[in-house]
This record gives sequence, C-alpha cells and structure tokens, in this order.
Amino acid sequence: MLTYNVFGTREIDFYCAVPEDRPVPAFVGSTAWEFLGRLEESPAVKLPKSLRVAVRLNGFYIFHPFEKPKLAS
Repeated sequence: MLTYNVFGTREIDFYCAVPEDRPVPAFVGSTAWEFLGRLEESPAVKLPKSLRVAVRLNGFYIFHPFEKPKLAS
C-alpha cells in the first residue's frame, strides 16, 4: 500500500497528493502551499482511480475535494 504526502493551498481548497517515494513538485515549494499530513492507502481507505492514473502520468495528483480529507499527522 502506498502512502501519500498531502499539501494544501493556504487561500483555497486545492490539494496535492504526492507518493512518499516521488519528488515533490516545484510549485508546491512556494509559500502558497503547506504540508497537511499523510494519507495511507489501505483496504479501509478507498482512493479514487484518478489518483493512481495522475500519479502514473504526472507524479502527483491535484484535487479539490467535496469534503476535507482526514489525514494522519
């Protein structure tokens, strides 16, 4: 199971999930983003297929959730 580092923007609710074994995109290094916690994929946590596809193609996944994600610190 993969673990993702999750970053969020300070102004609006945009999030970026990056697998722990991948480099963090440069744009996340700006002051507009902050580290929010980790999200671990497990049988109890069903992550969207779009996350896996985006990570495979881009190395990260940007999303705007309907609900704020519950993250482990």
